Amino acid sequence: MLFSLQILLPVFGLVFAGFACRRRGVLGPSAASELNRFVVWLALPALLFDITAHATWQQFYQPAFAAAFALAAGGVFVLILTMRILSGRHLADASVDAIAASYPNTGYVGFPLCMIVFGTASLTPTTIATILVTCVLFALAIVLIELGLQTERTPHKLGLTVVRSLARNPLIVSPIAGVLVAGTHVRVPPSAETLLKLLSGAASPCALVSLGLFLAEKRPAGEALGGVRGQNSCCSRY
Repeated sequence: MLFSLQILLPVFGLVFAGFACRRRGVLGPSAASELNRFVVWLALPALLFDITAHATWQQFYQPAFAAAFALAAGGVFVLILTMRILSGRHLADASVDAIAASYPNTGYVGFPLCMIVFGTASLTPTTIATILVTCVLFALAIVLIELGLQTERTPHKLGLTVVRSLARNPLIVSPIAGVLVAGTHVRVPPSAETLLKLLSGAASPCALVSLGLFLAEKRPAGEALGGVRGQNSCCSRY
């Protein structure tokens, strides 16, 4: 029990710090969204790029882990999607519920928790999980939402919509760029390395403080649920 508390206290301490700062008025009402933008567009992409640019193919070749994670997240997605549709929910709404339920939040909570428990050895599998979520789970959700809304009636237009959404996602572009750098054996300049390390170091603490800031906002129950989806699911953002 004490060991678990030692692991969780630093992580949830940062969440509480953000919560307390917002409730006391130290940080304003736009702090959560702006800090979240910093994490999504700068800090977390820098972390993903830095990890993949320095990883080897052997580190990323973990089929058992990838299959187990994909089955778990995908299974929850399909289960919730099926339950929502059978209960009469629209396909687009059911898809949003499914991605909200199955999204594991590896980028915001996974990295700091795994780092505390397993150290730097956990960075590569956590990155694999993040890539599976952003490249596969989000893509599936976007396709289903578009089908439900029927904004694109032809397959090729639907495909272009999904590709454009994913191509604008920095959490997808950054690890792909890192893999290309690693595969071509391009040496990252020392100044760029320093920049990446500075941004990467800010990813986890800023993400957790951002979550605390968001949770501190007072809003009606329905609006809060929608906000949680927007904060934690990048589908709506990309």
